[in-house]
Formats: sequence, structure tokens, C-alpha cells
Amino acid sequence: MHLTPREQDKLLIVVAGDLARRRRARGLKLNYPEA
Repeated sequence: MHLTPREQDKLLIVVAGDLARRRRARGLKLNYPEA
């Protein structure tokens, strides 16, 4: 699967945001400031 840099960027943001949401849902503190 080949992605353009822009697509990779968008994917990374979506994945990171999803992970942060799931962590917060479980009540864990985030290890990094949210953008």
C-alpha cells in the first residue's frame, strides 16, 4: 500500500487521535499533550 506523504500524515493523525480517545475512555492519563 503506497500512500503520499499527505495521506500518511492524515492517517497518523487519525490513528493517534483514536488511540488518545480510547485511552481517555479507559481513564488513563495521556503521556503527551494533545494537539
